[in-house]
Amino acid sequence: MSDRFVFIGLDGSGKSTLADMVEGCSSDHRHREDCYYRPQTLEIPGHYVENHWMHNVILMLLHNQACAFVLLLDGTTRLSYYSSGFAKATRKPGLAVVTKCDVLDEAQREEARMRLADVGCHELLFLSTKTGEGVREFKQWVAKQKRALHLPMEQRENERRQPCTI
Repeated sequence: MSDRFVFIGLDGSGKSTLADMVEGCSSDHRHREDCYYRPQTLEIPGHYVENHWMHNVILMLLHNQACAFVLLLDGTTRLSYYSSGFAKATRKPGLAVVTKCDVLDEAQREEARMRLADVGCHELLFLSTKTGEGVREFKQWVAKQKRALHLPMEQRENERRQPCTI
């Protein structure tokens, strides 16, 4: 088991920005065509999400590399390639993040909530690095997941949700 946070989202959705928050330093690798591994994070490129046949690869990476995952949805676009129930295919804890939420009205926020609920995410956060909305909550979620890594395996398993078969 690895202790990386895996970031999944389309290009430009904010994967690198959030990964930089977790790592505590910025990276200059933007827009790579392959997975980007760092000590605490793994960024999955957007074209893995765009191609449904790559979703099995994403799930394999989650199983082998993740302590937790973050599904990102860019608030400025209506594009979403996540399959219904995608997040339920793993027992890893996950967080859905709608980025660039400072440009969304309440109807658009509700639409994003519905799309991510269909994906199977139980925790949802609206985040804007421009206004700071959700940044503190994101960092708290990361800290909570890091603390959970140090729990005994039995307690860790009991605290995680049970998987749903697809």
